[in-house]
Amino acid sequence: MRIPRWQPGALLLLFLFLMAGCASVEKRVDLTYEKSVNSSGGTGEIFIAQPAVRQSLKALPGGKWVIGKAGDADVVAEKSPSGWILSAFVQELSAAGYDVKTVATLPPGVSKGVKPAIVALRADESSNVVTVITSTEVKLEAELWKDGKLIKTLSAGAQDQEEGMDRSSEPIRSALEKTLRHAMEELIPDIVKGLE
Repeated sequence: MRIPRWQPGALLLLFLFLMAGCASVEKRVDLTYEKSVNSSGGTGEIFIAQPAVRQSLKALPGGKWVIGKAGDADVVAEKSPSGWILSAFVQELSAAGYDVKTVATLPPGVSKGVKPAIVALRADESSNVVTVITSTEVKLEAELWKDGKLIKTLSAGAQDQEEGMDRSSEPIRSALEKTLRHAMEELIPDIVKGLE
């Protein structure tokens, strides 16, 4: 019995066909944040409103959000960007000394309050044969309220671009966290100073 021989071109076509069949329409990313700002001097209660999302991000069923592109696939956050930013504010302002209360909207006459907004949020990935380039951007605004009056609007942003060989979603997660940390390093000391 004769076993058929595969031609190199046929093997390559088979490999490409199998890889195309495995391609995903989503690249899922877990949004994480760990306190990184060394700020102090916050005292008393502070209210933080749920961050508004000014950028048009596409919401998907199940609470997922499209935050960028990786080739033909969507970069999808498993957690709401608004919840991610709120978590970062809670961690940093608690560490700065405040007794933090989260609310949907700031109450009238709030003694100290922060109303954050996401102005821009994106995570994109492009690749060549060898490396993967991850580009991220986070831009935030924070309204500072004292005794029921808007006293100041702060803004901060950061961008990051990294190149590596890891094709998993880990470089995107890591770059987004790093970018948010840079934005928070700008904002948090100014919030504490502004609400003294």
